Formats: sequence, C-alpha cells, structure tokens
Amino acid sequence: MITWMQHRKKYLVITIWIATIAFIGAGFVGWGAYDMNTNRAKSVAKVGNRNISVEEFQQAYANNFNYYNQQLGGKLTQEEADKMGLDKVVMQNIINEALLLNFANDMGFIVLKKDIENALIQDKNFQTDGVFDKNKYYSLLKAQRMTPKEYENSLKKELLLNKLQAVLNLPISKQEIEVFGSSIFMQDKLNVSVLSINPRDIVIKTEALKKFWEQHKQAYMTKKKYILDTIKVALDPAAPDTEALKKFWESKKYLYKDKEGKLLSFEDANAKVTIDFKLKASKQKALETYLKLKKGEITPTGTKTVYDDDTAFPLKTLRVLNQGQVMKPIAMSDGYLIAKLKQVLMPREMTFEEANAQVTKDYRQTLLKSELEKKATARLDLFNGQNTGFVSRDSQVSINGLNSTQSSQFINFIFDQAQTKGYKVFGNKVAMYRVLEQKLLNQEKLKLYKNIITNSITQNKKAELYKNLLATLRTMYKTEQYYKGK
Repeated sequence: MITWMQHRKKYLVITIWIATIAFIGAGFVGWGAYDMNTNRAKSVAKVGNRNISVEEFQQAYANNFNYYNQQLGGKLTQEEADKMGLDKVVMQNIINEALLLNFANDMGFIVLKKDIENALIQDKNFQTDGVFDKNKYYSLLKAQRMTPKEYENSLKKELLLNKLQAVLNLPISKQEIEVFGSSIFMQDKLNVSVLSINPRDIVIKTEALKKFWEQHKQAYMTKKKYILDTIKVALDPAAPDTEALKKFWESKKYLYKDKEGKLLSFEDANAKVTIDFKLKASKQKALETYLKLKKGEITPTGTKTVYDDDTAFPLKTLRVLNQGQVMKPIAMSDGYLIAKLKQVLMPREMTFEEANAQVTKDYRQTLLKSELEKKATARLDLFNGQNTGFVSRDSQVSINGLNSTQSSQFINFIFDQAQTKGYKVFGNKVAMYRVLEQKLLNQEKLKLYKNIITNSITQNKKAELYKNLLATLRTMYKTEQYYKGK
C-alpha cells in the first residue's frame, strides 16, 4: 500500500514543481487559530476564485508531517514541527498551487472527463492482468480513506498543471549547454603560495582584550544548568553467579553486538552483561528509593549539576520537570541515580574572568586573520609560488602547505571568485593565488557529463521561471488567508 502511495504521491503534492517534499501517509492534526467568520469557516484561504478547504489543508499537513517523521525515524514531535513552521510551509505551498491553477484556468486549459478516465485506465496500480479493475480501484482508495471524488479531483488538478507545464517548458539550446558546461569545467592555470604565522607570535594586550570582550559580550554566555539533589543506589559489588549471568545473556544476547552489528560471545559481552544483570537486580530497590524521596520520607545525600548540552543525561525529561519534582531512576554504569530538581540556572553573560580563555582564543584568531590578510594583500603581485598547471573544480591538486581537504576547498574557492588574484585564510595560514591562463570549455568533460548538465539547466530554468511566474501571479490574484498559524 505504501508503494502505491509513493507512486501516486505526485497527485497529492501541494505544488507540483515548486515543493520538493514527497508526501507519504495520512492522519489529521489539531489546528491553531484561523478566521471563523461564518463565510470562511470551511476554508483556510481563498486564492483568486479558488477556496482552500480546511480538510485539504489538514491532509496536506498530515502528509508533510508523516514524511518528515519517517525521515527522522519516527522521532518528529508536534512541538518540533511547530518550531520549524511546518504549517506555514504547507500554507505557502498550497497557495502557490492555487495561483498556478487559477492561471491555468484563465489561460483556457481544461481537463475533460475523458482525460481523467484515460489517466485512470492507464494507471497500472488499478489494473489486473493489464486491464483497468474497477473493484481494485475502489478497494485501494478505501484503504487510503479517500473517496473516488476526492482522488479524481486531485488527479484533475495534476492533469491541469501538467498542461500548464507542457506549455511553459523551455527548450535548451546548444549554446546554453556550452555556457553552463564552461562555468563548471573551465580550467585555470594557477600560481599559488601559502604563508603561515605561529599563533604564539601574536601579542595580546590586556586592555585590547577587554575591549574586544566588551564589544562581543553577548557571544559569551554561561550554559543553562540544572542543580539536582540526588541519591545513589549502588550496584551489588559481589560477582554474580556465572550460570545466572549466562542465562540472563541467553535471553538478551541480541542486545550485545560489536561495531559491525555481529552478536558478541558471552565472554566478549561479559562486562556489559554483568552491569545489566546487576541493574536488573537493583531496579526494585531504586524504585522504592524513588518513591520515598518523592514522598519526602528520605532526604537527598548528594548534588549534581547537569548542563543543557549534556547528551549523556535524559534532558528531555529534565527540561519539563518543575522545581521540587523527582525524576524516575536513571540507570548508570555503577548504579541508579534518583534526582530531585532543586534549581534551574538560566544562561547569563559571563564575566571577563569567566570568559577569559574563550575570549583570548577568539581575539587571537581575529588578530591572526588580520595579520595574514595584511601579508597576503602586500604580496599578491609579488609572490612566485607553485605552478599548478591547468586545473578544474574537480581536480585533485596537492598544494604545498595545505592538506588535501584544504587544497580542495581552495581550488573550489578560486573558481567561485571573479577576480584573477586573491587569497583565503585557513586558521594560521593564508593561501594566495593568481590566475595565469584560462580555458573555458573542456569538450571531453562536456560530452561525458552532457546529461547531467542538461538536467541541471532544465531544473534551473524551471525553478527561475516558476519563481518569477509566482511573483507575477501574486499581483494578479487576490489571496485571502484565514488560517493565522500557530
């Protein structure tokens, strides 16, 4: 069924060419405020003479949410979707589609009943032994909670947009392919040289450092931290019975794997199995301790500070805890930790003393970069360095003074510049270049990558065309948006 939905997803997309999202799945989501005027209660927006229904919006949102949730392994929450503004993305895409549909109608494009029938008949998903199967058609739609009318309306929209797309497709000329190919595969003969400065040679004066800190105070903040009162339930130090340990491992050995995903032997997994075995044995005591602390029957015996970037701690639970609340036992390698939230300290600007180490590092790098740029600027016309021969973006060039990654970054940097000479700073180094000679077109690479180039030109032209078209359509068709977002 999912395969069928993936194949038909183009009929469900909000904007056929503009959106890059594939919509998978179904479901419904609760909504924030939208204009509840009685004349608008059934719509989230009106574009030209087209109304966008609440149901259409909800279905589009659900499809988007499910797609992203699938990409994130089922970990997308509603809160995260709200933060990324998913509802606003859906609204804009659905409005863009409505603009295009208005334009297609005004251009005189129509979709006849026979067009829809032909599309259905030719769809292999609805065929049995190569022939359209009406029962299969109804069965598939029912499984997806869609009526034939809903599906055929979505199909009608796509067919209409396809007709518009066919008219707006622009042919690609030989000259365009050559120009585009030249921009990618042009070759430069370069003269390059690398200068370096020892960071220790940079002298930092205290007054200048303080002034730098004053100008950038807001960049130096303490981390949000949680102060916890704790009780530790330690594991039994005695070695467990070997037979009991082996039995435990047998029941859960699928959990113990090496880096390649292969099951570990009992001997290789012994250390981890022993900890897990002891944790299981101590779990009841940890739960009893948790309940006693929660009821105030015992007092904490320790304290712990947890920072908001400590991924080893269950921050998701901690972040929603109120002051005075107790967390359920947290399994650790040496026992269980039961923690009660005592205080939350929000980020604040660091004092000069607190920020000194990081400020010094940043200021040193600022001075270092400034000094490197001065030296590079003074020597651009004078240096006589390494001659690279003709190179292109994809060339693997070894540049004296740079590692392979830096060399690749430097070559790509040069081809992004309009100037025939320049420089790029890499930490305590500056790489300088001069273009000695240039070849604009590499016919061999142009021939080799012609299909890729053609596809790139097509996509770029299409994106630019629809960007400009939508900008024009927004001035032609009035848009009333009733849904105000969350």
